[in-house]
Amino acid sequence: MPFGEFRASVKGIGDIVVECGRRDAVRLGIAAGAALLGGGITREAAAVTRRAAGPVNPYPAGEDGTVVALRHALDDAANGIAGLAGRDEQGRIIVRARAGHRHVLRANLIVPGNTHLDATDARFVADFVSSGTSRTMVLNHVPSATTGGYGAPGNIRITGGSWDPIWQYVQNGATAPAMNVITMQHTSRVELAGLTIYNVKWWHAIELNAVRDATVRGCGLYGWIVPPEYADKLWHGEAIQLDLAGSANTWAGAKDNTPCADIRILGNTCDKSGSQGAWGTLAGSHTAVPGVRHARVRIEENVVTDTIWDAITPFNTEALSIRANQITGCHGGVYVRAANSGVNPLTTVEITGNTVGPLRPNSAGKVRWGVGLAAYTQDAPIGDILVSGNTAPSYAYNGRQWMSFRQPPQS
Repeated sequence: MPFGEFRASVKGIGDIVVECGRRDAVRLGIAAGAALLGGGITREAAAVTRRAAGPVNPYPAGEDGTVVALRHALDDAANGIAGLAGRDEQGRIIVRARAGHRHVLRANLIVPGNTHLDATDARFVADFVSSGTSRTMVLNHVPSATTGGYGAPGNIRITGGSWDPIWQYVQNGATAPAMNVITMQHTSRVELAGLTIYNVKWWHAIELNAVRDATVRGCGLYGWIVPPEYADKLWHGEAIQLDLAGSANTWAGAKDNTPCADIRILGNTCDKSGSQGAWGTLAGSHTAVPGVRHARVRIEENVVTDTIWDAITPFNTEALSIRANQITGCHGGVYVRAANSGVNPLTTVEITGNTVGPLRPNSAGKVRWGVGLAAYTQDAPIGDILVSGNTAPSYAYNGRQWMSFRQPPQS
């Protein structure tokens, strides 16, 4: 068939089969009903494939056609069917959210492996009809309750978009539930870039739970609502949380205590929003079990402002680099903690080139440390520590007898 020609046959109302090349479809503006998917597959054929394989997304009542179409496109991607946007340079199927549209999610959005969800200039808000662990706006596809380790389909990229889990509830005069925004579970090769996340209630903007090889880059994380029961445990307020797949905190798949590894948190901004206060901390964790550690984590070149606890507070994490972060107006600066239950020795922590201060006192007039480390028991020391080239008001080393430094600390 020569370029520029096409043939169409009508089998029934709304059922058009088009035979043409991808460029023909774009040039001729073929869209609804007849738009080609990857490999010349019609929407009808894609729908048959999707139904045969079973959807990975929920389809709650009350969502508009744009959100339903986005769910269909993600389900198509789960079945290897690419739309007109094709694939990116890493082979991921590109699924584009509609720019300028407010996507009101009535349940979480499930992103399959080998997919790039491009949310550039789109807005997402939550108005969920379900509860429990479904309360995350986005979750990756975890095939079964026995999927463990890093076994869920990976190679996932999510870029852009404005994400707000409480806005719609406020408009409705309703009480928003606690909620994550982006949660990745039991997977690998994840990139989250250029997201803007507002006003998270109690939980986390981004949770990496049993994830290997992930980058969170260039995201804006603005506004956190403090949970009443954690008013004296503000280290729970991680904008970006590293977690393990534990018995009480696994969103999908096996509860096998898989930790995070090879994580990069680079060039993000963490601050208050126009309506809510700042986060407890940019990044950290608060879960530990014996013999399990997060490892090979870089937290670098972030701008952290006004956190109500330490700006950066990794926990139970080794092979750790905290470098060149700008920390201003926070209650504390950088504070690295071993598991306070004393279950895991840690090694190789570098805190270098960070600018900390001024720090903000709490209501009692107290500030925390500019740079601090804590090992709580002799059985769980922190070894091979480098603290160098930081500008900070003070250093603190709790339990120093259980730490070993590569060289003397430098201010």
